[in-house]
Amino acid sequence: MLIIPIQDKPDWSRPPLITLALIALNVFVFLFYQGNDDAKLALAADTYHSHQLDDIERPYYRDYLQAYHPEDVAHWDAQHRNGSPLTHAMFDLQFDHYLREVWVDQSSRIPNLNQWRDGRRTFEQQRDRISSLQAGLIPAQARPFTFISSMFLHGGWGHLLGNMVFLFLFGFTLERALGTVRYLAGYLLSGIAADALFIAISPDSLVPLVGASGAISGLMGMYLALYRLRKIRFFYSALFYFGEFVAPALWVFPVWIAKELYGHFFVDSNTAYWAHIGGLLAGFAVMLALPVSRREFAKKEQQADQGARLEQQLLQVQALAANLDFNRARSRVRVLCEHYGNDPRPWHLQFNLYKNQPSERVFHEVTFAALKQFVQLPRVDMSWATTVDEMVTQYRILAPKAPALTGKLCLALAQRFLQLNQKKQATTYAAWAQQKEVRLTEPLIELVNSAQTKTQTLA
Repeated sequence: MLIIPIQDKPDWSRPPLITLALIALNVFVFLFYQGNDDAKLALAADTYHSHQLDDIERPYYRDYLQAYHPEDVAHWDAQHRNGSPLTHAMFDLQFDHYLREVWVDQSSRIPNLNQWRDGRRTFEQQRDRISSLQAGLIPAQARPFTFISSMFLHGGWGHLLGNMVFLFLFGFTLERALGTVRYLAGYLLSGIAADALFIAISPDSLVPLVGASGAISGLMGMYLALYRLRKIRFFYSALFYFGEFVAPALWVFPVWIAKELYGHFFVDSNTAYWAHIGGLLAGFAVMLALPVSRREFAKKEQQADQGARLEQQLLQVQALAANLDFNRARSRVRVLCEHYGNDPRPWHLQFNLYKNQPSERVFHEVTFAALKQFVQLPRVDMSWATTVDEMVTQYRILAPKAPALTGKLCLALAQRFLQLNQKKQATTYAAWAQQKEVRLTEPLIELVNSAQTKTQTLA
């Protein structure tokens, strides 16, 4: 069963640089570090055979299976009755420990013990250069740096590609919400916690743990904690059925946990399900520890939702205008200006709906209202400035006397553009205000005088 969110789309105007860097690093490690494993494996096998370890260790490996894995003895006998190579013995780390016990317990009855031991040591040194043994996390032999290095190793192309797809799906949203430092810290902490839980469950395991799955599970937990009870879209796939559903994000969290528990208890696989669970829990906890980030993200998402709703309603107004239903279009856009007063788009659309009547008083009133809104808002962005510039340019062409541009409004426009560091526009409006005998502020007087001085110098 697969359940993944499809709520967000990547914002390529602000690319997820850390997520892309993590993907690139994983691919680089797989190609240029793990890519050498085949040659290392072949050299290790040659070393094993050149020291005739397969002939020496064959009876001991069967005894080992009989003691620790009796269910595998019959199968092993069937496969190795003809003397085929001991591939399993070469890479079974538990068998290494068994041999050391044999050397201690039966050293007096083993001929050429030192030669065998030296050959074994040479082989193990060569074998342990393989990426999973050198940089993977082995619970019974855990080393601090492998908690990190194991996150960047993978068992094959399928393992790598699957993890990288999920890393991107969750990473681009979380990186935008948390910022670079907190996002990367959450990723690494989740991976370390995933490894720690796996070790707590299987402390004696000698099977190397590799893959970014634990850290990516952490991103999944962070994602659900970020959205919490907000309803978002998910894609699901189960057997031959697939589709979409909408549900509060947190509803999916126990489903993901149950899926991992089911895999652990009922699926015969080498997947580290407890590492996935550890990552999910750690990521969820990390996000809950960052309430400021969640509030900031919720605010941005609310603004994005409002923007999307406004865009849809503006399209409906434009459709009414295209069908020549101007009365309904103007009525609808007036309501949008009231509800979305901070956004310049409804004001611009209202201006466009009235500009075909430049001699009517309502056209000047609409223009004045939009410009007044621009100067009265506590904060505006450059989209507002661009919209006002375009509106005023068209307005002066359609109505050369420009009654909406009163002296006080021109002064307020000059001050607003000066706040935005748009000195050219500020100078223009200040000059218009001066022509209407409105007293300018000192900064605007200096700006106008400076512009006049430059003009005289050029002349």
